[in-house]
Amino acid sequence: MKASFTLVFAAVAVGLGAQVQPNFPNLENLHNQLAIKDSLLFNAAFSTCNASQVDKLLDKDFVFYHDNGYSEKTTYDSRTEFLENIRKSCERKTKVEGPGMRREIVQGTLQAHAVNNGEAVQTGVQRFYIVTKGQPDQLVEESKFSRDWRKQSGEWKIVRELDYLVNTKFNSSSPSPNSLYQEIAHMDSVLFNAFNNRDMNTFKAMFTTDLEFYHDKGGLTDYNYSIQSFANTIAQNNGLKRELVKGSLEVYPIKDYGAIQVAAHTFCHPENGKMDCGTFKFVHVWKKIGNDWKITRVVSYDH
Repeated sequence: MKASFTLVFAAVAVGLGAQVQPNFPNLENLHNQLAIKDSLLFNAAFSTCNASQVDKLLDKDFVFYHDNGYSEKTTYDSRTEFLENIRKSCERKTKVEGPGMRREIVQGTLQAHAVNNGEAVQTGVQRFYIVTKGQPDQLVEESKFSRDWRKQSGEWKIVRELDYLVNTKFNSSSPSPNSLYQEIAHMDSVLFNAFNNRDMNTFKAMFTTDLEFYHDKGGLTDYNYSIQSFANTIAQNNGLKRELVKGSLEVYPIKDYGAIQVAAHTFCHPENGKMDCGTFKFVHVWKKIGNDWKITRVVSYDH
């Protein structure tokens, strides 16, 4: 059922009709390649303090989102700020008795998803420790991350990274009526009520025009392609409906920017007298513009 539904899902708006790309990499090889790159990144950042090695791993368009802060500057400034933080950490480490940093991946959490032959998404859970001579390592952060990679001249480079803290997720307790969790849950319902009711005007207004949509089976598409895919869904009139998987919603703030939404959803449509359904995972990056919420990035995977 899931296999047949994927064909339908790949032709609709929140699949979002992404075109199927040939030459997808072997997932095991991809996982291993990106795991090595991940290790190189943090070995250079914390162990050898090799900022130039970190710099080589970052795409020229690198942007870093974090729920403790986001800098919407030029791409160059964003890269510079990221590298400057690493340099400062290394300076502290070289001081007498000064603390350093150590980072580890939580075992079994690292995953890789191919977008196409030259782009991929890597996800996982990581822990950061302060390392002080003569003292036990101190755990200071456990966070999830989603990292977009792009291959350039045969080398994988990081285009974008989202880090969001596990220990601050909003659904770990009953959310208040005015919480960010409730805001994003409401926006999710607005978006997919528009989808289910084929409300083109509302659906279009939910995304920024610089939208990037990453789909593990269809590749990378933009705003125009995604909106046209929704129009195609309306024309098909095949009864496709979406429902958020109960209990799957997680919401994390991005300081001075917006929020990260992580969840799973199910799409169903009638076929041969029965409902054909598929459940998939997704990440939405929401930006607050004035009083309005809009989606700037989508990662749709596990199809």
